[in-house]
Amino acid sequence: MSKDKLYGGIILIVSVLLILWYTYWALYYGCWIGMQIESMVLIIPGFMVYIGSHAIQSFLYSLAAPSILQWIPTPPKFLAVGIPIWLAITAILAIAAWIGWTMLTTPPPVPLEELEAEEEEEKKEEEKEEKEAKKAKKAKK
Repeated sequence: MSKDKLYGGIILIVSVLLILWYTYWALYYGCWIGMQIESMVLIIPGFMVYIGSHAIQSFLYSLAAPSILQWIPTPPKFLAVGIPIWLAITAILAIAAWIGWTMLTTPPPVPLEELEAEEEEEKKEEEKEEKEAKKAKKAKK
């Protein structure tokens, strides 16, 4: 196996493993951390305590919106940033995997010595054909 194929296989395997690891990390830790960052509500009988980065917004929303609207599920806000970042990193790793696959499946180039030897053989054959053509012309005359 040539070095190019070996490098291509390594690039392919590492890229695929990184895609899987980053996807797992983004889904597990990203969602868990994102849920912790989102505004949290601690309900104590008689009153609510809002904790988190959006505490004031959550408090104003609870006062303004009817209680039935508060139970409608909304996607977490951190996904608005998390999904594009995940897509960008996954796209870059997919391109790297594609390059690795191409390197792995492409046959190695022909060495220059073989190309030079083939060119010399072709030149000799052409010279022979020219000589034969000249002899045939002389024989006709």
